[in-house]
Amino acid sequence: RRRAGPGARCARVLTAGRSAPVGRGRRPLAARLVMAIAAVGLFFLAYQWGNQYQLAGRGPPTLNGVLIRPPQPLPELTLSGPDDALTRADLIDHWSLIALAPPADVRGHLAVARMVEVANRLIAEPTLHEHLRLLLISDDDAPRLARDFQRLTPALWVLTADADTLSRLRMALGAGSSATDGHGRPALFLIDPKARLAALFPGAQAPDAIAADITALAEWPGLLAEPNPDPSTDANTD
Repeated sequence: RRRAGPGARCARVLTAGRSAPVGRGRRPLAARLVMAIAAVGLFFLAYQWGNQYQLAGRGPPTLNGVLIRPPQPLPELTLSGPDDALTRADLIDHWSLIALAPPADVRGHLAVARMVEVANRLIAEPTLHEHLRLLLISDDDAPRLARDFQRLTPALWVLTADADTLSRLRMALGAGSSATDGHGRPALFLIDPKARLAALFPGAQAPDAIAADITALAEWPGLLAEPNPDPSTDANTD
């Protein structure tokens, strides 16, 4: 019987050496890719869960203005505009910035200019900017002037309240008969998407600082989670 020569034996060894690792290597490589993709996915899920947990447990932000805790619900009210009326129910799911000043007075002019500037500072936050309303409220019924003001921005509402409604609104906001600073600039009141007073911005507070405060409150999950206060307790300010 003839024995295979050295060359034939080497050819068989080389052939076996080439074919065996290829068949064995494909499955582990695919498995490693699947495991790597799964690990990346789990990392991002864990990051999101952890980030949400941290936000949920985070305390209230530090504001330049005055944080109202717990937020104070507004009373039922109906306000008249030159074209449409606005009720408390219309404030739900919106952020609202309120100024109490007549449109024909310099206080009204200053309040409108300040609120519009705050809104302009929030353009970089499109969702918040879209859901922000600017409300100038007084007992001065001036529909033509109101329409002129409202042409400045669709977010602006110039509204009229009767004496009783305005009195109840002032009481709910904690506003005196003249809520202005020494330069005639009215205070601004922030209403959250549950129609509750969430913050007060004094007349001297700059629009960029007000915009930063509104952004901080909108990003704090704890605000909307806070329950309405017991009617028998007073509000606290931080």
